[in-house]
Amino acid sequence: MAEVSLKLFFSYSHKDESLRDELANHLAALKRQGVISSWHDRKILAGEQWDHQINDNLNTADIILLLVSSNFLASDYCWDVEVKRAIERHNQGEAYVIPVILRPVDWTDAPFAKLQALPKNAEPVISKHWHTQDEAFTDVARGIRAAVEKLKREREEHQQQLQRQQEQEAERLRQQQEATRLQRQRQQEEAERLQRQQQEEEQKEAYANNLRLYEQDFSKAVKAEYPISEYVRNGLKLYQMQLGLRDEDATQIEESILAPIEETESLKLQQQEAERIRKQQETESLKRRQELETERLRIKREQEEAERRLQETDDLSSEKGVDYRRLRDLLKAGQWKEADQETLQVMLKAADREKEGWLEGTSSIEKFPCTDLRTIDQLWVRYSNGRYGFSVQKKIWIEVGKDWNAFYTSVGWQKFGWMFFSWVKEDSVKYDGTGVPGHLPTPPIGIAWNRSGGICNKSLFSRVETCKI
Repeated sequence: MAEVSLKLFFSYSHKDESLRDELANHLAALKRQGVISSWHDRKILAGEQWDHQINDNLNTADIILLLVSSNFLASDYCWDVEVKRAIERHNQGEAYVIPVILRPVDWTDAPFAKLQALPKNAEPVISKHWHTQDEAFTDVARGIRAAVEKLKREREEHQQQLQRQQEQEAERLRQQQEATRLQRQRQQEEAERLQRQQQEEEQKEAYANNLRLYEQDFSKAVKAEYPISEYVRNGLKLYQMQLGLRDEDATQIEESILAPIEETESLKLQQQEAERIRKQQETESLKRRQELETERLRIKREQEEAERRLQETDDLSSEKGVDYRRLRDLLKAGQWKEADQETLQVMLKAADREKEGWLEGTSSIEKFPCTDLRTIDQLWVRYSNGRYGFSVQKKIWIEVGKDWNAFYTSVGWQKFGWMFFSWVKEDSVKYDGTGVPGHLPTPPIGIAWNRSGGICNKSLFSRVETCKI
């Protein structure tokens, strides 16, 4: 299948057209290779509706480049139409949006502020950081090439996944058709078996009637003449042949006219039926055990899959690039003390206080990244089943009227200290999972804070409220 080039859309201010052209020149190699095709509003021909053309190309672009400058942010059309639609398509997974910072400008509150920008470290193209603009645009081109390759890989993987799903569906349909065919075949075989059985039963019934006729007539003959003459015996023999009776059956009737032949035969059939039922019950019992084992294995697989998905759905976001996997694994394993220690370490990383080894009470907490605080809290809440976490402690703090003595008592902490300083006694902390709601994590704030405790104040809960956790 021929490789389809990815379509780039330039969203820019016309005042930055020269920089856009320079960027387009740096992307010429990708364009010649057929990897990308680009579009901007200067490609609108005379007589075409420019708004319709822009919307069509914006809605079909694979990668949307936002050429950010003060001119771009001041453009109502760029901001209200192109940026808004670009972010919608990015959030829906329909396109990649890449901000390209052309000139220094404050874009921290822009809708695209959370997206990875180019050049590297979002350093503007027009900046003393770069020796030349070519150096900056080369970095942008490399970033775009990497994004193009990533998008192509993702689409190839998606196509392969669709193909696998189609193959699996085709195999499922084939198996379903085969099962239907086998079921019909079994039904046909069962119908033929029942037909043969009915024919056999009808033949048996006719034969039994003849036996009864022969039994009756033989009984009459015995009653009429005994011993039976040769003439009568020859007549009975002819009658036996006319009825189609076997010699052995006729002999049994003759030898023991009073013998309950039918009863004996019935008893034999009953024994056979009892044996059949016993074997059938054994087969059904084995089948039930197999079905129960299959169901047990299915439930186990579903539980394992649910556990795997639960791990995959954990939000480990960080504004500072902090890795929260170890904290998640410790909490999941119920290793509360190690998780409490790990909480301090990740908070030091998120606050850029690893070197100091402690969090300064007010300045560090009030600037603590909301994303990281939310991630830490959600992990504690999830794996403690809602018992632990900063949000749980904040709720208790509010319920006790923001009274610190009442709060310490409510969460099961003992404190010591002097003046306006207080610490949590380490031996009052329960890491065996029996702590009351809000018992963990221990206060991660203070002056020269270490594992023996720290100053507890309202900065943390104030930050929790600010971050809407």
